[in-house]
Amino acid sequence: MPPDPRLNAWRTDLADVRLRGIVAAPRYAAGRPARITAGLAPVRRAPDRQAETVTFYHYGEAVLVFDEAADFAWCQSLVDSYVGYVEADRITAGAPPAPTHFVATLGAYAYEAADLRAPVRDFLPRHSAVTLVERRVTRGTAYGRLDSGLYLPLLCLSREPPRSPDLAAAASLYLGCPYLWGGRSFLGLDCSGLVQSAFRDLGISVPRDTDLQQDAIGEAVAIGDLGPLRRGDLLYMPGHVLICAGDGAVIHADGASMCARRDDLAALMRARGWRPETIAVRRP
Repeated sequence: MPPDPRLNAWRTDLADVRLRGIVAAPRYAAGRPARITAGLAPVRRAPDRQAETVTFYHYGEAVLVFDEAADFAWCQSLVDSYVGYVEADRITAGAPPAPTHFVATLGAYAYEAADLRAPVRDFLPRHSAVTLVERRVTRGTAYGRLDSGLYLPLLCLSREPPRSPDLAAAASLYLGCPYLWGGRSFLGLDCSGLVQSAFRDLGISVPRDTDLQQDAIGEAVAIGDLGPLRRGDLLYMPGHVLICAGDGAVIHADGASMCARRDDLAALMRARGWRPETIAVRRP
């Protein structure tokens, strides 16, 4: 079976040179290092702005670029290995500089000048890795100038990546956020994006999509009636995943109500017609 093209850069006309001997292609290329220099870069299934968005790369994320054409770059993330097409103006060639700080709030606006009244030029999500080159204070508020020239409030940043005490606590940060297919930030996320973002708050990298997560995270737990669930358990069913929050509650990014929400699991299962035998439990 060929390797999953979501996690391995290969297509009918071109493949990652590391896949030589694994997949057949008329030519192979070594990925060129680059980084994402937009707050949120939609990753598309095809090099077309109307194509499906499958995920987002975030500011500071290191990528490998295998091809560029028609204003798009075919890339692979070095954070979660996801492959897709990004508009070429969202990336900057070359290895990323060493980050000095990380966005520690749920997100931070990037300003044209060191002033909250200045024009907003971008939004950087939680965990974005940034490099500060200068510090300025305006009316008592400290700002850091990025190597890109934009300014972020210093109190939105930390020297180390932000952390949460456990998976459910990390997921709770996103309660009320809008549902967005392919999203994984405060501005919008889907069910597996919520899980991935929550694990990132624990310093753990997990796959992007539900089927990949179910095969990779923790161990399978056989629970027939879903009674003895633990806080932090993951409940997988076809196309969806929920995080156990304890006391019978779950947190999930719900495509029916279009937001990240907390629900009573038993009531939710009754309302949606879900059966215990259709749910796979993974315990991190």
